[in-house]
Amino acid sequence: MNRFFQSNQFRGLIVVLFLLSSLTLYTSTAGPGALGDLLNSAAMPMQKVLSTATGKAATGAETITKSKEELLAENKSLQQQVNTLNQKLTNYYTALQQNEQYKQFLGIKNQHKDYQLLSATIIARDPNSVSGSFTIDQGSTSGITKDCPVITSAGVVGWISEVSPLSAKVTTIFDTSAQFGVRDTANRDTGVFANDLKLADKGLTKMEYLATGTTVKAGDQIVTSGLAVENGFGGKFPRGLPVGTVSAVKSSPYDVSLYAEIKPYVTPGKIRDVMVITDFAGKAEAAKAASSQSSSSSLSGASK
Repeated sequence: MNRFFQSNQFRGLIVVLFLLSSLTLYTSTAGPGALGDLLNSAAMPMQKVLSTATGKAATGAETITKSKEELLAENKSLQQQVNTLNQKLTNYYTALQQNEQYKQFLGIKNQHKDYQLLSATIIARDPNSVSGSFTIDQGSTSGITKDCPVITSAGVVGWISEVSPLSAKVTTIFDTSAQFGVRDTANRDTGVFANDLKLADKGLTKMEYLATGTTVKAGDQIVTSGLAVENGFGGKFPRGLPVGTVSAVKSSPYDVSLYAEIKPYVTPGKIRDVMVITDFAGKAEAAKAASSQSSSSSLSGASK
């Protein structure tokens, strides 16, 4: 008998009796519905778990029961939505780009009423070009012709050297063939813009044929003079287009003249958009003069 009272069975019986007594006491105190409430409270977490599991199973079953055609149609619809959103995003960035171009366009147009401007985007760069030549997305169908000046709001970039209906090649002012009249805005001294490979490698150009007593100095702004255009000698650039600033004045190794090293305002490799001046005051006359000079040179060469 003593062994029974010391056994685990006896201890378990005591626990059960204690729980029954507590349950009876709670029921008599809280009312007849208390036992049901207590059991419901204990079962509530399990019911939630079972409900969630049942809902997920139903959703999974619904997906599984969809046919292959329905799934393909749904996927196609989602892909169309993605494509639409991507197009809207592209349009948004295009609008931002155009807005910036129009701001620059209006700024230049207000300063030069006679300019006919056309915005263009660089679509290709020549990897073999030391001077950084590139191709733009506008051509002859947009009114672009050979020798049209190419600029940004910062200054001169170059000129149109080749034209096709829907695109055009731009040769930059870093090319060794670049040569046009320039002027110092501080003292109005004029010279000839030129270039060579050594300077181009340093990102510099030069203003040649300065007189010995010139007052051109570092920091001066250099712009196009437009003299060749205005005097009927041909020429690509109208007057007043910003070119760059003087970085140093040096003696020419070939004669007694001086030349100024110029740091251009525009670095061709860093720009994405440009503006083409398709027309300006004096362009037609300059083009006619250049054509006449070219014809005269050809006839002179033939006669020799």
